[in-house]
Amino acid sequence: MCKHAFRIPVPFCLLYGLLWCSPALCAESDSISEEVIHIGVLSYRGEERAISRWGATADYLTQNIPGYRFELSPLNLSDMALAVADDSVQFILTNPGNYVELESRYGISRIATMQSRHSGQIGTRFGAVIIAKDGNTAIHTLEDLEDKSFMAISPDAFGGFQMAWRELAEHNINPFKDFSSLVFTGFPQDQVALAVYEGRVDAGTLRSETLVRMVEAGRFKLSDFRILNQQYIDGYNFPLSTRLYPEWPFAKNKNTSHELATKVTLALLAMPADHNAAVMSRTAGWTVPLDYSPVHELMQKLQIGPYEVLRETSLPAVAKKYAIWILTAAAIVILLVILVAYISNTNRRLRETDRNLRDEIAERKQSEAKLAEYKDTLEQRVIERTNEIEQANKSLQQSQITLHKLVDITSAPRLSHDEKLTKLLETGREYYQTAVANLASLSGCDRKSCTIAGQENLIAGLQGPLNKSCIPKLLGQADTTLDIPDLNTADCGQVESVRAPFNSYLATAVFVKGTPHCILEFADTKVRGGFYTRWDHNILEVMAQWIGSEIEKQEAIEEKQRHQSELARVGRMSAMGEMAAGLAHELNQPLTGAINYSSGCLRRLKQGDFDKEKLIQGLERTVEGATLAADIIRHLREFVQKGDAQRKLTSLNEVVLNIVDLAAVEIKRYQVSVCLNLSDNLPKIAANTVQLEQIMLNFIRNGLDAMENVEPARRKLIISTQTGGDKVKLSVTDYGHGILPEAESKLFDAFYTTKSEGMGMGLSISRSIIEAHNGVIHAENSIGAGACFSFELPVKSEN
Repeated sequence: MCKHAFRIPVPFCLLYGLLWCSPALCAESDSISEEVIHIGVLSYRGEERAISRWGATADYLTQNIPGYRFELSPLNLSDMALAVADDSVQFILTNPGNYVELESRYGISRIATMQSRHSGQIGTRFGAVIIAKDGNTAIHTLEDLEDKSFMAISPDAFGGFQMAWRELAEHNINPFKDFSSLVFTGFPQDQVALAVYEGRVDAGTLRSETLVRMVEAGRFKLSDFRILNQQYIDGYNFPLSTRLYPEWPFAKNKNTSHELATKVTLALLAMPADHNAAVMSRTAGWTVPLDYSPVHELMQKLQIGPYEVLRETSLPAVAKKYAIWILTAAAIVILLVILVAYISNTNRRLRETDRNLRDEIAERKQSEAKLAEYKDTLEQRVIERTNEIEQANKSLQQSQITLHKLVDITSAPRLSHDEKLTKLLETGREYYQTAVANLASLSGCDRKSCTIAGQENLIAGLQGPLNKSCIPKLLGQADTTLDIPDLNTADCGQVESVRAPFNSYLATAVFVKGTPHCILEFADTKVRGGFYTRWDHNILEVMAQWIGSEIEKQEAIEEKQRHQSELARVGRMSAMGEMAAGLAHELNQPLTGAINYSSGCLRRLKQGDFDKEKLIQGLERTVEGATLAADIIRHLREFVQKGDAQRKLTSLNEVVLNIVDLAAVEIKRYQVSVCLNLSDNLPKIAANTVQLEQIMLNFIRNGLDAMENVEPARRKLIISTQTGGDKVKLSVTDYGHGILPEAESKLFDAFYTTKSEGMGMGLSISRSIIEAHNGVIHAENSIGAGACFSFELPVKSEN
């Protein structure tokens, strides 16, 4: 091809040959031994643009992680959820809003955050602007937008709508109700600014960088627009109307190996800002994963994403017939540009070299003298530089090992919350080689140590932060890490200790929901020779972020358990309220008998009749009646009390007998016969007895209500228990009208009921209790009878 009549220059021929003979075209033979790793990329603007932007990043990971070949999978929102659910992608690159939703639904976790680059500025957060035309005198504030027309990108666009939606909501404006019209244009975002500028809509929203880019392109001036709800944040030099949120995260799927995730994380963090992958993706590389709780707060405020049923929306992928030819032409153009730049640069260097050679001839003697002087110190410099490189490599290796340990600890499913915190502190103490590691609370007046690790003679008696005087300095500075090699020269004073003074100190704040919650500290009795490295500080920040996530997750679990316990108690109180009339009648009989026998004995004594046998018989009948009433009240009190959340070994047969005894009054009132088929030698289970009794009572009362219109002779309840393998089963079968077809799929939904006065919470609470015990609950029609409600529980249930 280089001999063609067009006389293509020789350098271009060489580049052309190298292109077609490059390893990329021979990768097919090597890929047999490589494992293919799929990266799901959110493609709002089509597959072609997603591949063009992120393809170089996948190539970068392939080159830097041997044994793996990374491929992109451009997906829309709905396809992304399906791909994550069935593990067809191992890593995910998406916007913050979609990440938070996938994190809540499928357990994905972020490993890095994108660094954006614009006009020479590098940032990890971004915001949006809400604009109106400067000449529109009717709009000056967000409140003025009511009954005005508004334009955005998409209801699901995080930067193109949801950011502005939150600010509007803060000003009591509902964009779906309070605007005269709400128009979604789709991408690109340029359409919004153009529509406002031309007066086709009153106001609109788009990312701040997009507006600045259009202004810099000369399409209009920034003064042509009025920025509504304008915000000023240090370090962010773009027009802004909203809060700032973290940039796109790079996340791993739940089942992706931790070893591979660690390699990908280290490779991304090591990507230079001027690398081709960063340039093609229009970023400045990657940094440690940021705190995405502001995104959670936005979605919780708007009740979208994981805080509401996900609205399934997707952008249709645009198929382009000649996509491969366009990409090929673009590659050739890029090569030509590179070639021209290379030739121009070579010519310039040749001219400069000629000029420099002339200058160097005149300065040769001076240079020879300096060279002789330099040779005397060269060996020492080489040794010092070698030591610095070895120390840096050693520090990097230690950081990699520690990061791998931290990932293993935080993702270990069998470790409790406290065990994870203890292991994290021990790992950090070993990494930083300190005597003590401490996690102290910052809430309340009595600040206590939540978790502490270290040498026994140093941690005994320690309570609260190791150095209370350094906390204000840590919380007040811009940097999140406080590194003090020598406390004796620090302005925040000496560390307070019971046994011995500490002389070096390292700390950072742990944030929960965007607020400092506790402080992570490492201290040692020795003075350090210098500050920790940037890698050491990054490890500390990662530990703090993971601890904050663990604390937030634990608080959510505890809140859910408290809510479920209280809801269950309300259900029991409701059931007792419905049974009150029958229980009052049941208590009246023994109490009336006790009163009558007591009155009879008293009357005999007043009349002088001291017949011992009759008095004893009367008093025994009185005691029997009072004891029966007391048993009924005790059983009722035990059932309606809040109940102990701690589980214990429980016999399912005893649960059945207790509830049948409790419900005996209602069973008798409904004229229902009860048949008990209880299995002998039924193994005990670890469960909350009161909650199981509540489910049993709900099954019985549902059966009684179902047979209200059945002839008394056919009213029967069959209660059975049985065991099979490692499970026990309880079932209640009635002879009522059965389950209606339209109710089968809704029986266990909250607030669904077929009763005229029912709340619809009984079966919903029952399902929550059974699932909390790692069991399953069923409802079906029984052949020859009515409905059959049952549940199965494992013999060995985890607490």
